[in-house]
Amino acid sequence: MVVRVTAVVACAALVACMQPDESSTEQGLSAAVRRERATLIRDSAAEMGMFNAALLGGIAISETNLAHCYSEASYACPGPASPSCGGGPVIAGGADGPCADMQGGLGMFQFDSGTYAQTVATYGESILTVEGNTAQAVNFVEMRLAQDIAGVDSWGTAMAYLNGVPLVAGDPKTEEWSHFLACRYNGCCSTSATCTSRANGDRDNAIAIYAEFGAEFWHTSDRCSALPADGVIDQRSACYVAAGDPRYWRPEGTGYADSSEWTNSTANAAAKNYAQWLLVAPAGRYQIEVYATGGGATAAAYRIAHAGATDTVTIDQTATDGWVTLGEYDLAGAGDEHVELGDNTGTAMQKLVFDAVRVTSLDGPPGGDGSDGGCAAGGGGGGCGGVTLALAALVIRRRRRSRPS
Repeated sequence: MVVRVTAVVACAALVACMQPDESSTEQGLSAAVRRERATLIRDSAAEMGMFNAALLGGIAISETNLAHCYSEASYACPGPASPSCGGGPVIAGGADGPCADMQGGLGMFQFDSGTYAQTVATYGESILTVEGNTAQAVNFVEMRLAQDIAGVDSWGTAMAYLNGVPLVAGDPKTEEWSHFLACRYNGCCSTSATCTSRANGDRDNAIAIYAEFGAEFWHTSDRCSALPADGVIDQRSACYVAAGDPRYWRPEGTGYADSSEWTNSTANAAAKNYAQWLLVAPAGRYQIEVYATGGGATAAAYRIAHAGATDTVTIDQTATDGWVTLGEYDLAGAGDEHVELGDNTGTAMQKLVFDAVRVTSLDGPPGGDGSDGGCAAGGGGGGCGGVTLALAALVIRRRRRSRPS
């Protein structure tokens, strides 16, 4: 499928535009590359709680027709080397001057903080990857929704808004989204024919990419359908959601399974960056543990939302090394239960580590006859430790905005 790139009429801060005459350029990625690109957009957005990623796919079509690498768009400029391009140059916009000036926006979503080097310094090396470019697009949209959309005042309410856009031409919410996007992403904020055309193009591109791959492909709201048999929810897994500015999530090769991530703590009243481990367990009593090693936060407050209540357990990550028990809790299996850790610990600039959570059933085997119900043999019965957990929907609790970590 070949889609014509929509002409950009104006550029907002932090994003750039391609050359105006590129609206007449047909750029044909193979079907396999388009699907791979859409998959990375979909999965990167889902990690942040956005399950309507075709909205982002529409932006990527409008900006670069899904091209992320210079080799895919010879009309553009060659940017810095990108791992997503096999070490070749990422696509860079040319509307800010000659390619030699190195001024254009980078990647599918055209992030721009000046020169190429300044853009990388602002967002980090991950901005050169498809996943990192997508994550920043989610954050960019989230930060600006509160400026225009009533009822959006936090990460959770922003994700709820985005996840509720139906992608139907003429639907009031879809039209609101497309005009918001034309204004905040590309600076076309008037009711002129030009801006209306731009908004309609953004809308139609999102509808087109949704139809190209189908509803089943884009459906990720139930991606947390079951936990591993050992009951461990690791970070960046299907039952983990990381909210907030991607620049402040820093991965490390330490911790459970030699991977973890961290952000600096803050003294803010509300969290800016926070994570949730989703407890999609059947009703019962469970032991909940967290893996914490290498941290520097002295007051990491884990909030356990369970059976209609919320308990908080604060631990000193400087004094932990491995599994730490948060306690025993009754879960109702309601679909909104989770463990949450936010960066607002009360003390600024301490290393707050996010790693695995382990959920173990404490209920006896089914039937009450003293048998192990197949647990010892690795069975998945409801009374087994490390139970295979049932499907539940993600609920991200409302969070008021505060300054970045």
